[in-house]
Amino acid sequence: MPGWTDDYEWTGYIPFDQLPYSFNPPQGYIATANNAVVGPDYPHMISLDWDPGYRAQRIVDLIESQDKISPEYIQQIQGDDMNLGAQAVLPYLLALSFDDPKLAKAADALRNWDFQMQMDSQPAAIYAAFFNALLTDTFRDQVPEKYWPSGGPQNWVTVRALLTEPDNDWWDDTATPAVEARDDILQRALADGYAALADQLGSNADKWTWGALHTSTFRNQTLGKSGVAPIEAVFNRGPYAAAGGTSIVNATSFNVTKDDPYAVTSIPSMRMIVDLGHLANSRTIFSTGQSGHAYHPHYVDMADLWRNIQYHPMLWNRPDIETAAEAHLTLRP
Repeated sequence: MPGWTDDYEWTGYIPFDQLPYSFNPPQGYIATANNAVVGPDYPHMISLDWDPGYRAQRIVDLIESQDKISPEYIQQIQGDDMNLGAQAVLPYLLALSFDDPKLAKAADALRNWDFQMQMDSQPAAIYAAFFNALLTDTFRDQVPEKYWPSGGPQNWVTVRALLTEPDNDWWDDTATPAVEARDDILQRALADGYAALADQLGSNADKWTWGALHTSTFRNQTLGKSGVAPIEAVFNRGPYAAAGGTSIVNATSFNVTKDDPYAVTSIPSMRMIVDLGHLANSRTIFSTGQSGHAYHPHYVDMADLWRNIQYHPMLWNRPDIETAAEAHLTLRP
């Protein structure tokens, strides 16, 4: 909608006592990650664009698996790369057989995968390419280009439902005289995804990794998309191999309709862990650096820490701050 006019201004506010809330929940924690926080009976419209809940469920699973939560364990949660969506999809693929030895080996890699979208994971790369091809082979023959699926959470929900209907008309490729069913498209998608990986990463599948595909480039907001390569080289940084993915706790999302389909398009730009029992034990990290000056040593010195789920301490006591300071900035009028 045109945000530069007043035609679509808010018409009112939800009364405060009717807003969603949680007060002293019996489980002792609140976990939310863009998932729906109200049910269908809630009388007010908050959003129609919710995450399907994989991230929130994974957070809950990790919390419930521990008797005691430490800052170090929260760090582990924030860096978790578990792809719960893949757990819902892969059983349908792995129930099939493949005559091509390369595809059979790829299926075996997926069968033994721990579902973690880690940078050095070969199965993660295979799964991402397979799922991208699955979206392409299922929908692009019947959907206008402007509506091609991006690989986002809503696409996951759609595919998850379609997989339970092996003869649904959506599986049929209208460009062929045959009538394809679910298993035909699943087999084709693995073959197409494998071929795409071979084109991009080379024929040696043992060297494929998710981080070789899934990279984050940090572009300056004003000059980073100038189209002038020397300027962009000064202000932009990357690409950096990244873990995680869409609808994952480590939410480094991507859009498969782009020219670079696995490039990171959105990130958890800042992570923070606050120890309320001992504030000096708190920690944080930002995705690039503290300086906006392209040649400053702190322009992008946090990028490797950020992508590897590492942190800087948050200093609270003046002596600690003064001891750790590397310089003083004096502002004079």
